Amino acid sequence: MSLNHPTHPATVHWPLAFLTAAYGLDTLHTMYSYVPSAITSYFPASAEMPRIAYYALSAGLLTSIPSVVTGIANAAQMVQSQGMYEADGKTLKPKMKVIIAHALSNDVIIALSGYIWYLRNQSSSLNLTYAPQSWMVGVEAVMGLALLYSANLGGTLVYNYGMGLRMGSKNKSS
Repeated sequence: MSLNHPTHPATVHWPLAFLTAAYGLDTLHTMYSYVPSAITSYFPASAEMPRIAYYALSAGLLTSIPSVVTGIANAAQMVQSQGMYEADGKTLKPKMKVIIAHALSNDVIIALSGYIWYLRNQSSSLNLTYAPQSWMVGVEAVMGLALLYSANLGGTLVYNYGMGLRMGSKNKSS
């Protein structure tokens, strides 16, 4: 067994799932009255959606910690072994541009999600509904799209640039 395998690609699935669920449930809760009852009968009760979304947001933030830590470690390892710049010493490598965009977009998403979680946590101590304000749902809808974009950038790093893959290489440790 080798400890040299990148762990970041394995840690991103939980925060993606939890944050997507949180953003989706809050959006659905806001749009609940516009959705036909034949469809909403399969969903949790409207009053429970904000609570479930709040806990999904909490889980998304907690599970993002290993993703951030391993992402930084994998990126630092790549920079150390391959460098950031082309041979001219001035031009960023295309892979590095994608890494920076991926990291910055995720940082913004996690920071805004943390801020929304904090505000909801403060208001929940007053009424225990965990309901988001309208502006929070709007921000979450945008963050949901940004999360998809950032996940696509992560996929580009794996599938186009081979980060985290050792396709065809021999196992050096048994």
